[in-house]
Amino acid sequence: MSNSEARMIPKTVMGTFDPETRWRDPDLARLPAMPDKDRESIVLCMDDLLFPFCGPEDILYSRCKIDPVLHEYLEGLGFSFRNRYLYDLNDERATLPGPDDFKRCMFRLATGKDKLADPEKRVLQAAGSGLPQSFVPVNADGASRQAQSAEEAGITGAAGVLSPYAITAETEAYLQAAGPLAPLPDLETVVRVNSKMYSNRLLARIGEKCYGTEAGSAAEVEAAGNALLKQGPYLLKDPFGVSGKGNLLIDSEAMQRRIAEHLHKQEGSGLRSHFLLEPLLKKETDFSSHWLIRESGEVEFISVQRMINHQQNYGGSIKADESFIRLLENAGYFGVMEKALRLLAEDGYHGFVCFDSMVLEDGEVVSIVEINARKSMGLINAYLDKCWEKHGRTGWLTFLSLGLPEGFAFGRLLHALRESGLLLTAPGGYGIVPLSSNTVMVNEILSRRRMAEGTLNKRGMPKGRLYVSVVGRDDEHRSELIESLRHVLADLSVKVYN
Repeated sequence: MSNSEARMIPKTVMGTFDPETRWRDPDLARLPAMPDKDRESIVLCMDDLLFPFCGPEDILYSRCKIDPVLHEYLEGLGFSFRNRYLYDLNDERATLPGPDDFKRCMFRLATGKDKLADPEKRVLQAAGSGLPQSFVPVNADGASRQAQSAEEAGITGAAGVLSPYAITAETEAYLQAAGPLAPLPDLETVVRVNSKMYSNRLLARIGEKCYGTEAGSAAEVEAAGNALLKQGPYLLKDPFGVSGKGNLLIDSEAMQRRIAEHLHKQEGSGLRSHFLLEPLLKKETDFSSHWLIRESGEVEFISVQRMINHQQNYGGSIKADESFIRLLENAGYFGVMEKALRLLAEDGYHGFVCFDSMVLEDGEVVSIVEINARKSMGLINAYLDKCWEKHGRTGWLTFLSLGLPEGFAFGRLLHALRESGLLLTAPGGYGIVPLSSNTVMVNEILSRRRMAEGTLNKRGMPKGRLYVSVVGRDDEHRSELIESLRHVLADLSVKVYN
């Protein structure tokens, strides 16, 4: 197969965010957390954000239909893709999915839907490895994401390629339903390499400083925690905790006792405790590096992204500048990454991988805080930048948490941004690029329709999350643009919570 033929092979991009919830052993004790049903719906609709991985012939298979106004706008910026979806929440002729059905893994839902179709008429006929390696990543010299060879795609006479956000048990079921495929990494391997225990042990295996202490019971948490508290606050981490969920800052013995009691009760009901304790380091900068491990073991560098975090919560990603890259080179960071990536490959993993890292106030580089063996927010930003970088621009991927007024529609926001001159309308300009419609609207639509059906009583302002790429000259200009966005939202009677 020629390269020109390989470039025409369509791929389907799909997946469910927060796969850690699905990887987690249900028999493990949990840290206390406040339930947030609005958050769950928003996260389920984050697959909107995967469109930068698509080309003109590719399909973004999303949980909900992307607002046609947003789809048309993104196409005008050069992000050309087809949208296949499971639910059109705005179609009032269609029955709303029940809450339990709506929150199922995307691959499980799609498997059931696609089984109903004539196999010869499916939009997707997945083939090849089904792994993220079917993409050609953005490499150090900025190669096009569209250029791929048959060998890179892992395809022999295939009709299409499936590229998941993350591999889950449901992904495997979908691939089996789609047809004969080359093997994925073993699911057990995927789960293992994504655990914080694995990243902690990996540091010891490659001879790097290891900050974490594993605890296998509430008593061990308390004993190890008492030792750490003598030096200062520490972080108590669930093996599959993610940003803002599953990690706790412990800053006193009284708080630690409450958490230990919480865990003891769960152990009494038959659950097991397994946590990682780490001292709270005095960090100056959070960052992440993004790589691709091919099935052959070959490794490709994609990007380094600075992370803008709020306490322990993710707040955004932006490409690191050359001076920051030089700092990492001088600190030996990339040598550590080379050793870590080699072990990941030897342990059976291939696909996209993100290393969360940090620079401390004293200049020390902590190379591996945790490993995300999947796509990630920083990777999405790197692919968005492929559009902006052609024009000498850089985008900051971030989000605002919103409270929506009654009757709000996504089109109103896009119109207001255009009227204010804040909307980026050409890749060479500056401005705000909205990236998702369903994360903004899902709770508003579900609430409104369920109240109309009589299945939900009137409630407060529905929450949404607006993901944007802020394309500006520099950090100061990008901050000015996001402040202007806040003013536009205020004029629309939208509350901003962050």
